[in-house]
Amino acid sequence: MAKVIYADAGGIQRVHELGALTTIGRHPDQHIQILDRVVSKEHAVIERGLDGSFALVDGGSRNGTFVNGAAIAGRRHLNDGDTVSIGSTTLLFQVNTAPEQAQVQNRVTIHSDDLESHIRSRVAQDQDARFQPEAKIVDVATLRRDYEKLRIAHELGQSIGVETDLDILLEKILEKAFEIFPADHGVILLRIEGTDRLIPMVVRSRDQSAKVGDVRISKTILNEVIEEKQAVLSSDAMMDSRFSGSHSIILGNIRSTMSVPLLHEARILGVIHLDSKVASGAFTEKDLQILTGFARQAAMLIEHHSLIKKMEQEIVVREKLHRLLSPQLVEEVVSGRLELKKGGETRQATVMFADIRNFTSFSERNTPQGVVDMLNEYFELMVDVIFKYEGTLDKFIGDEIMAIWGAPIAHPDDTERAVRCAVEMQQMLKKFNAGRSEEDTLRIGIGLNSGEVVAGYMGSTKSMNYTVMGDTVNTTSRICSAAGPGDVLIGQNTFDQVANLIITEKLPPTKLKGKAEHVDIYRIQGMRKRDIHPTLRNST
Repeated sequence: MAKVIYADAGGIQRVHELGALTTIGRHPDQHIQILDRVVSKEHAVIERGLDGSFALVDGGSRNGTFVNGAAIAGRRHLNDGDTVSIGSTTLLFQVNTAPEQAQVQNRVTIHSDDLESHIRSRVAQDQDARFQPEAKIVDVATLRRDYEKLRIAHELGQSIGVETDLDILLEKILEKAFEIFPADHGVILLRIEGTDRLIPMVVRSRDQSAKVGDVRISKTILNEVIEEKQAVLSSDAMMDSRFSGSHSIILGNIRSTMSVPLLHEARILGVIHLDSKVASGAFTEKDLQILTGFARQAAMLIEHHSLIKKMEQEIVVREKLHRLLSPQLVEEVVSGRLELKKGGETRQATVMFADIRNFTSFSERNTPQGVVDMLNEYFELMVDVIFKYEGTLDKFIGDEIMAIWGAPIAHPDDTERAVRCAVEMQQMLKKFNAGRSEEDTLRIGIGLNSGEVVAGYMGSTKSMNYTVMGDTVNTTSRICSAAGPGDVLIGQNTFDQVANLIITEKLPPTKLKGKAEHVDIYRIQGMRKRDIHPTLRNST
């Protein structure tokens, strides 16, 4: 089993087992996500080749992909112990093959025959080749042979029906197939979703000393199975006119082949292929029926496995989004109804800072654990209000909260949402303080400002978060600093957008730190009565 070992954004060591296709990049849909500003959303891919080897393919990234310190162009074969550098992240490539497996490991070659398939008819329906009613069977040997095939097929059905590991499932299918059929080679190939590529997942040979290249599959046969979505049985592939000129059959001295599609709701998931070099007519139509039954059940389980993987990826994405967005917006994004764009982009947003006043003196009067417990309770309450108005929680800065409306998801009434949220946070804090002693009472000052920001994932290579930056953010922070206990102060841009909704007191022109000119600031004294905007579904 091949794998890569690397440290994630939090510095935690991760081990990722490589499948047929492993994607690497900054986007959360990638198999290996690297949160690094210099890493592309879809940066590189590690592919398992037809011979079981692995290659790294750069996706044309601006900042490049490196193997053992050297930049690669396009595709690069990976050897055990190679290091892959993408941004500031290093991935160690390892191949763990047990000694006994290495001695018998088989490889597969899908040979291009440069010949289009001429197959247009199915295998003749020989009544004697079908499973007959018991009364029609006079040959006891045939009865015993058929019984044994069906017994093994039943055992396989029982064992794979509860198997959740895809690799083990495929191994079991080939293992049982070799018990039933006189095959020399067996291969299960799976199709890469969205492509026509078939990747050998499991290979088995009756001759355990088989060498590399011994297993050859005709592309002509595979094309027939894929295009027609039907099983193909050849009693003597070397003599069969349907495969006339097929070099892989001639070179492999293949006399009998049996290939069946892994079909799920008319979709090709892969192919099970068996061949025999020894016996002409090694496989019968009865065998084809049994193998088709295997394939039908295996396809359902493979699809089930794929759905589980997708659910696991969705859970990871959902968990990340829950840290940023309200539960309602998370559902909108996950369902695809809303698009969460990534990367730096200019947005119109309203930014809010809420800071606890006299927090230093409060900390001095309480134990560290008591301060942490109180903060967690306070943050929980405030974040619930922010999410109620579908704001984005940007970050906690000590005892300060930063939230955004307008990024990454925009609403037509984002400024109104932000203002209503700030007013309600002050109201909630009064309830929070009810019954507390004066010394344990919290007071917060809130600042709001609206304008142009740059939104995107920012930070270091070890830790990146969605945030906004720009003069609007800096001004909001300064406005918050000017807010006294219980105040909600807003800048001129915010006032202009919600002036008809609020009762305010205009403060004297204020000189904010870092600003060359005085700015106009307004203190909110109350909200005017009006209907809530229809998009504010969670408001009361």
